[in-house]
Amino acid sequence: MGKSYFHYRSDHDRWDRLPKETLFKWHNKKKYQLLSNNNVQLVPSNSVKKLDLLNDKAFGHSSQKLIGEKENELMDFKRYKVVGQGKDGVIYQLTDNRCVKVFFKEEVYKKELEAIKVGQSSFIIPHLYDYGPNYIVMEYIKGISLAKHLKKNQYIEKALVVQLISLFNELKKLSFRRQDTELRHVLITEQGNLKIIDLKRAFSSKRPTPIKLLKDLKGLNLSKEFLSHLKDIQPSLYQKWRNFDKE
Repeated sequence: MGKSYFHYRSDHDRWDRLPKETLFKWHNKKKYQLLSNNNVQLVPSNSVKKLDLLNDKAFGHSSQKLIGEKENELMDFKRYKVVGQGKDGVIYQLTDNRCVKVFFKEEVYKKELEAIKVGQSSFIIPHLYDYGPNYIVMEYIKGISLAKHLKKNQYIEKALVVQLISLFNELKKLSFRRQDTELRHVLITEQGNLKIIDLKRAFSSKRPTPIKLLKDLKGLNLSKEFLSHLKDIQPSLYQKWRNFDKE
């Protein structure tokens, strides 16, 4: 079903290795802010290559990353392919079916970890394998984002609308306050199933109507088609969602 996709597009490979218990934060386009247990440094981005932010000398300790509780299980992220990068973190592919997301902000890390843990009983949430001070090892989703799928096809199938309704029902069953998502955060697997990623707002943002997803569909000129299918499938839900752009 096309190129494997996870979380964010791969447009950047500056973070080759991340040391244990160190969190990174994107400060702005000119600077990175390094957050450690002992100090804070602001480093101009144009000096990243020269300084080599990620070497042992810069941090004062090992650049190897501890995975799991066993001290002898060490990982050097430089060995792995960067498959995604965004404002929240960097994703490395570890194996054919596993990846690790390393976070820049502790607050985001904690929120996403909480949501993934709660969602382990659901088929729409990636499987959780391991986690540490600033990283989460989870299922690597092979597939394509719903945003790319719909943009390419320029129509939305009735069967896909049924799947989306099922996805939103699952979010409700999980007691997520935010029963909404962006199209780019819904992935279609090679088997045709839907998975949802980027869950940091699951409990902190109350939104029982998928306004963001519906607006994304409107941007692709597919909201009317979606609502037409919804009217046939679940009329009561259609009545609740049909005026989404007026909220």
